[in-house]
Amino acid sequence: MRLGGGGAATKSVVEQALFYQSILCHVAGADPAAQIAGLDEKLQEVLTMAIDPGIVDKATAAPTIYFAGYNDGVAEELTLKTNEITRRKSDYLEGTYAVHGIEEIMDPQDIVFVVDPIEEEAGKFREVLLEGVGLTVVAIAQHETPFPTIRVPAAGEMAPFVHLCTGWNLLVEIGLALGINLDKPQRARKVGNELLV
Repeated sequence: MRLGGGGAATKSVVEQALFYQSILCHVAGADPAAQIAGLDEKLQEVLTMAIDPGIVDKATAAPTIYFAGYNDGVAEELTLKTNEITRRKSDYLEGTYAVHGIEEIMDPQDIVFVVDPIEEEAGKFREVLLEGVGLTVVAIAQHETPFPTIRVPAAGEMAPFVHLCTGWNLLVEIGLALGINLDKPQRARKVGNELLV
């Protein structure tokens, strides 16, 4: 699994989140070891699983790659990494924003990845985005959805980590399909990127 130029930043985000999760567990009197039991295998699974080439093809052709989902940092982080890894425009569609006005400027070639979609909202996504705009909607979820679905293992409260790593795998596949050197950003300057003198 390649991490590319943005790997260090995402790795640190995950490490920080696990640290805070540990603190919260201790404050709540929960056992953090029980919560993360088996998480390493699940993360390895989603980081290395094959992504449907049809989904990758749709994403490589998309002028804009959107992410929607809970406001838990996953879709937001994947939106940020989309710019760095795929060199495509991206946007995070918070809450019901995906189906309340933005469809006016969406392109039928765009793609929306819905992280852990809310079952009650699936019909609205289908009506507004699939039927209305005609764009592609893909879910990242532990169960089948009405959309093409990248299936992930159930992880309880640790599900956001699994979703983030799944999205990371997806973005790397898109970047590689576009022929992008993931280790050499063109403009981004951050810790971990080589300094050109």
